[in-house]
Amino acid sequence: MKNYCTRVINLENLDEAKGELRGIGVYEGELREMAEKSVFRNLKIKNLDSRSANAIKQMSLSVGADVSVAKELSELNIEMTDVVISANLSQYNRLYHKLVESRMNLKMMAEEIKNVLIKYDSKIDPVIIAGKKFDFSKKSYVMGILNITPDSFSDGGINNSAEEAVKNAKKMVKQGAHIIDIGGESSRPGADYVPADKELDRIIPVLERLVKEIDVPISIDTYKSQVAKECLKRGAHIINDISGLRSDSEMAKVISESNAYCILMHMQGTPKTMQENPKYDDLIDDLIYELKKSIDIGENAGIESQKIILDPGIGFGKTFDHNLEIINRLDEFKTLGKPILMGASRKKFIGDILGSKVADRLEGSLAVAAISASKGASILRVHDVKETAKVLKVADAIKNSRIK
Repeated sequence: MKNYCTRVINLENLDEAKGELRGIGVYEGELREMAEKSVFRNLKIKNLDSRSANAIKQMSLSVGADVSVAKELSELNIEMTDVVISANLSQYNRLYHKLVESRMNLKMMAEEIKNVLIKYDSKIDPVIIAGKKFDFSKKSYVMGILNITPDSFSDGGINNSAEEAVKNAKKMVKQGAHIIDIGGESSRPGADYVPADKELDRIIPVLERLVKEIDVPISIDTYKSQVAKECLKRGAHIINDISGLRSDSEMAKVISESNAYCILMHMQGTPKTMQENPKYDDLIDDLIYELKKSIDIGENAGIESQKIILDPGIGFGKTFDHNLEIINRLDEFKTLGKPILMGASRKKFIGDILGSKVADRLEGSLAVAAISASKGASILRVHDVKETAKVLKVADAIKNSRIK
């Protein structure tokens, strides 16, 4: 008997499937069809009415897919159910056509399924921000944190003067920061509100120097449209809104009119209250739903789709377990088709794991950065720029070594 070896292979997308199949000599004309049969997706549809759920279940089964629904559905004892479809891409393609042709008016559902699968598997197109190219499909970028505050949880009080802040920003750029994120109000749990004029007094002197003295995009960490407007006038390129355009009704308009980029984060509550008792019905479902709403607010106000970046909001209305689940399932946020920012640097959950104070959380922060990059994070917002840049260089090399 000849020697042979059997193993499991993990094919995450069509390109990887094609590469593996081409490697064993599959006929080129059959390559795409066979690759589509090799890539599986589990797709969850939330809150579907029982009639549509039954129809989708039957059509999914007819194309060979597996379907899971609430046990009460077969007895017609419920009005709504969640549906989980387990299928390969070829089966989803056949299911799409069945749904479109159905007499039950399921065309919108067909398009929703199709668009979600396309977004999940599509590479994000490169963009140019402040003259710099960002290719989020190939590289994870470093955002350096520059807090000009007396009370931020990690670096509050470090940048006591504009001179010191500019010096530290330049240092981060030299160490490998691709973006500098300036904050004039602490958003740590329990933080007090800072009026817009005071926030601007802190930010503007630093911003006006940095737009002339560094050559990377500058982001402003604010949820106030007045602050955003004044900073964008003075040359800022990105608005990092922790409220996801929910706190200030004018924010989306200000960003749109300035043709700026934006980072939309999910936060439950406000910095003052967010950690009192955070709860979710289904964490990842709820976050994706809320981030979708923020995207809609932005796009309806005229913000260009490719200028939206998303942040699931580690530590912002999240428990210890919530934070770990978000990181572990970060790849599911690719469903939204946007670059994802991860901001976990030095946060409390890392200290809880390590039993360490803020100043001694470097290794834990780097572990989060590496895992997040491997699961699709496009930007890592960090305090420790030099070390994170090195970690991401290795993580990107490993990630890009997969079969294309």
